[in-house]
Amino acid sequence: MMSLTRDIIQLNRTSHEDFLYYETLIEKIEENCQKNPDIAIESAKSLIEGVSKTILLRLDRSATNEKVNKMDFPDLFRNACWRIKSHTYFEEDFIYRTSSMIQILAELRNQRGDISHGKAVPKVEVSSIASAMMIMHVTDALVNYILDSFFKIDLSFKRELKYDANPDFNDELDEVYPLKTIKYSRALYDQDFTEYEEQLKIYLDRIKSEG
Repeated sequence: MMSLTRDIIQLNRTSHEDFLYYETLIEKIEENCQKNPDIAIESAKSLIEGVSKTILLRLDRSATNEKVNKMDFPDLFRNACWRIKSHTYFEEDFIYRTSSMIQILAELRNQRGDISHGKAVPKVEVSSIASAMMIMHVTDALVNYILDSFFKIDLSFKRELKYDANPDFNDELDEVYPLKTIKYSRALYDQDFTEYEEQLKIYLDRIKSEG
């Protein structure tokens, strides 16, 4: 059963209540592993995909529903992982090593999925119970690790960040990157907010360690 993912969502339900939405997919995976393996596999893919979309929309200021819905599954997953890594500790090797598994999961869903891509009967290929059980357990560990890292990020940093709130940081940027007509810090804030966020996080971490 998917106790790792279920537990991490319950543990953070106060601050991330909307993630309870994914319990429906968790139940669908668990219920179908033995009676409908391909539905379980397709639901596992949907769980990872949905979590990845939510993370991108929460952490990437430029992300929109339209943009993330157009991304293919492997790119969506990788982008979500890299976005987490830009805010907190996250194993870089995890991103590289799970990419092939994500690709295989996408291919299995496309070839054998019963819901999103309806199949003529009799189906040419049917996944085994053992395959579905394996994918369920791998998905449980994978999503748990992603959510555990994501839930540690202080999202108020993104939502409440105003340019005038960090004058010392802005001044330091402007001294390091002097421009004649405009302030570098203001230009970075307006034109590449994600980079501004990342530089500010580095600055605040440095100030904290020095103090």
